[in-house]
Amino acid sequence: MDRRFNKGDLLGKLKVMSQPKAHGLSQEALEQTLIDFCAGCPDPVRARWLVVECLEPMSDEELVDRALNTPSRPISEVPMSVIPANHPVRVPAG
Repeated sequence: MDRRFNKGDLLGKLKVMSQPKAHGLSQEALEQTLIDFCAGCPDPVRARWLVVECLEPMSDEELVDRALNTPSRPISEVPMSVIPANHPVRVPAG
């Protein structure tokens, strides 16, 4: 899996996460979408914080812009609680 998503991809994932029932997502699928969103950002830890914990009001575009403009964090430094060991970004390319 390519580690980086473009702005449109991330906005799409954010839209799906904001309306999980409208998109037919189970809790497990919602969690996987969040993991995939974070994995597609330069710093998955910061991306997760922006989506889950940040209380500052911002539009989806602002959130994605912030997530994309963070310095890159090597995947080896990302906790397993943010990106699990079995996620494709952790599997070396064959």
